[in-house]
Amino acid sequence: MVVGATPSQFIAGFLEHPPTWVANPWFSQSLTIVGLCLIGASLWFNVWSRKQKAIDGLAEDMSFAIHVLVNRKPRPQTDDDIKQWKKDYEAWCDKVSKKLENRAFFTRADQLHFDDLGFIDPLFMTGLPKLDELLGQLRLKFERLRDVINWTQQRRR
Repeated sequence: MVVGATPSQFIAGFLEHPPTWVANPWFSQSLTIVGLCLIGASLWFNVWSRKQKAIDGLAEDMSFAIHVLVNRKPRPQTDDDIKQWKKDYEAWCDKVSKKLENRAFFTRADQLHFDDLGFIDPLFMTGLPKLDELLGQLRLKFERLRDVINWTQQRRR
């Protein structure tokens, strides 16, 4: 109705007698530049690369916990040191759990798998029962986070 012909007639007429601006040399160059920009944008904002960045962020958080919590120098010895270590541990867990709330890449099951531990194997590493208990939780959190990372990499969405 807008052009006074059916769509097939309009396209046939357009291809038979293209407008003069299509023959302009700047049109083909502009079309090429716009096409390259679209290709670049599709590669830059690719869902796969965003998913990989989310996975890499979790891996960096795990590395951070290894350096700051597991290999802490000096190792906590007093009750106050252990309380501070526990605060840092809980802050790390909250940070990771917040990242797992991103439903574009992680499921609620992934988040629950990381958050809720259940039975924890005892760990005897420092001789301080409370710190060893927390380190055992951290070890299980690492295993769970590795599970989540592997599952996310295997998903096709």
